[in-house]
Amino acid sequence: MSPPRLRLERCTSLGDGLWKVDEQQAHHLLKVLRVSPGENLEGLLAGERCRVRLESAEGGLAARVLSSLPGKGSTPRIVLLASLLKGGDFEHLLRGATETGVSVILPVEAARSVPRITEAEKAKKVARWSRILEEATLQCGAPKIPLIAEPAPLEKILETELPALRLAGILEDATIPIATVPPAAEVAIAIGPEGDWDEREKEVLRQAGFKAVSLGPLVLKAFVAAIVACSYLVLAWEGKCRGNTQGEEIQDQGPRMPDKPV
Repeated sequence: MSPPRLRLERCTSLGDGLWKVDEQQAHHLLKVLRVSPGENLEGLLAGERCRVRLESAEGGLAARVLSSLPGKGSTPRIVLLASLLKGGDFEHLLRGATETGVSVILPVEAARSVPRITEAEKAKKVARWSRILEEATLQCGAPKIPLIAEPAPLEKILETELPALRLAGILEDATIPIATVPPAAEVAIAIGPEGDWDEREKEVLRQAGFKAVSLGPLVLKAFVAAIVACSYLVLAWEGKCRGNTQGEEIQDQGPRMPDKPV
């Protein structure tokens, strides 16, 4: 079982490795997770992990840094262009993409995106999304919180600097399986809304250097497609770093369970 975690960015440094825990995280640790002063947990700060011990402090709770913790290996820099989705699907996407290891999320106002966010609402939305990303890092132990931008049309987002390797999940026959794409240290992946990108957006992506890829034989919901794509890119890069991109052959273990219920 993984240890409880807290983000030190939200705490106040008291010097000499001591941090005053903010009220919200202190309440969650004490009342929800039932952690007590004297216990050790994991601290996350700007891409680094450390072991900390909770201590009682005047008017609240403090965390003392005991030692640094080793990194979790090399991860690629993934820039996810994610179309806005209806209901809670976009928030599911944010959590899942964070837990796979995404670095940057660029919300896209696609032609077929159901939610329409006004300019006045954007800052409030980004603030909520940022809290969701932070909470997701506490779940998965990601040292760094992904960056997230304000929603913008696809053309405007493509004006920003993106990695050289650019992939787009597209629902059409003229695609290549994402599993055939060689692992890369930096990659941009674009995932459209429910119903896919429209024809104009597909052409805009192609003109910007995006390769059309498929994410398997089945049609996925948009938020699932984003998680699947990011997961593959992370795992493929991990395989390359370990010097084994094909995996190891598993010997046949004998008769398997039937596909149909008995």
